Amino acid sequence: MESISNRALISRLYSSANQQVENAQFDIENWTQWYAVVQGLTGPEKMVYVIVKLNQSVTNGGMAEFYETSFGIFAPEIIHALNEIKAFATADIVSSSLPIVNPTELLDDDYKAFVFNLQLSEQQRKQLFALDIRYDQLHGHENLEDLLGDYLQAMLK
Repeated sequence: MESISNRALISRLYSSANQQVENAQFDIENWTQWYAVVQGLTGPEKMVYVIVKLNQSVTNGGMAEFYETSFGIFAPEIIHALNEIKAFATADIVSSSLPIVNPTELLDDDYKAFVFNLQLSEQQRKQLFALDIRYDQLHGHENLEDLLGDYLQAMLK
């Protein structure tokens, strides 16, 4: 079997997942359809897709962007995936965002429906910005590419 770098493996899985999501016929205004499409990905594709989308969102516009682009509907799955790959500090940051955006502690479908159309207050933005700083400080301490890639490589063996 050919040896593949972590970056190439993640890139291939993300490309496949993203292509499937883009090709799926669903109403982007309907969170249940979008969620179902992502749930239909293979385990590794889904893991890569949600972690890459988290990282892209937070890197581009912070946790506020992550929630305002509706990717927050995947926060519980992202926390699980991050813990699975042993990215505990990142998982803690995402977990810390939940009480900020979901102070009434909605669960499951109620949570997803609420977060899908979330409008953040200035106070919530400030609180999320503090998490952005924590996320940025992970650089050099917790490398998602290495952790995710190593996890996926171990799955392939």
